[in-house]
Amino acid sequence: MDDLDDLATYNGDTEHNMWVDFTDHEYTGELGEYFDDSDVDNFVDNLNDWD
Repeated sequence: MDDLDDLATYNGDTEHNMWVDFTDHEYTGELGEYFDDSDVDNFVDNLNDWD
């Protein structure tokens, strides 16, 4: 497995930053702002509104 040092901060490397987010999610059980439940609910509610 890759060496995952310093998972408390972002370092500009996309793969490392994803590991930071994943590790944070595992320990807190919360998802980041991009996965806000209200955004997902609004998206699903508007799926039939295609024009």
